[in-house]
Amino acid sequence: MFSAQRSADAFQARFLSPTQPGQRGRLMPLHFQLDFQLDDVFDSIKKAQKAFDDEVWDLFQGAKERKWSPDRRPENMKGTRAGPSAESQLTWGGAQSLEMYSRMIEESENDVQTFSGTSALGSAAVTMYGEAGKLSSEEMEEELRQFRSFQAPVLGSPSRQISSAVELAELVRAKYGKYHDVAILRNTGQTAFNIYGPHLSQSSFPYTESQYLEKLNIIVAMLDDFDQAWYVKEFLLAPIVPRNGLPSTPRFDTAVTLRLNLSPTWRDVDKNKIEEWFSMPGIQSN
Repeated sequence: MFSAQRSADAFQARFLSPTQPGQRGRLMPLHFQLDFQLDDVFDSIKKAQKAFDDEVWDLFQGAKERKWSPDRRPENMKGTRAGPSAESQLTWGGAQSLEMYSRMIEESENDVQTFSGTSALGSAAVTMYGEAGKLSSEEMEEELRQFRSFQAPVLGSPSRQISSAVELAELVRAKYGKYHDVAILRNTGQTAFNIYGPHLSQSSFPYTESQYLEKLNIIVAMLDDFDQAWYVKEFLLAPIVPRNGLPSTPRFDTAVTLRLNLSPTWRDVDKNKIEEWFSMPGIQSN
């Protein structure tokens, strides 16, 4: 009897709405009861999914990150999720971020470089103009350089460069939804711009917002020095597409990789600059 009374009281507290003092509640409509229960279920699923994602990341990537990328945050900020604050330089999404991304896409689409002149004819110039149209080896190399540069935006255009670490961070977030970790690595002849699964809003992410932007400042400087910022920017402004069996978005176990050495202008990068950058402490070269 006691158990039945407790069950009845619990039911009344959960599903009966009070009317006036001293009166018993009245039964809530069934659809309100169901909505109330479904909200609880969805809430629980979201929390469970979030906990699962964090545990999986820690299992597969966390140990590696702790070894190769130790937590650089001050002691009082370790284990704290980064987010919007009065000191934040990032937009953390919203209308401002979307407006910025849309503007850059528009600039990129409007910035079409034209390539014309007889130098573009190459060996066809010999057929049309005889031996007088034949290019010297130096002229041929210059023609090839111009042709490789054809896909790049014109010099001085906004889409040629990434203006700052904040712009790079916003480009990454606008495409993938989070401020993911990024790096430039060189390995067995390949030089790549990598976007990793870990992101700024994770409690385990090893950087504060300011440290994250300091890291991105170095990457922006490298891209500008190699004149490859346009290539990365073009990739980040393009839609997400499947990638030959690889994940099209950054995951805890697999990065999204853009090979800089496949850029049409990579051959024109000064090799000494590449060696200088990758000989610096903290710049990864395997």
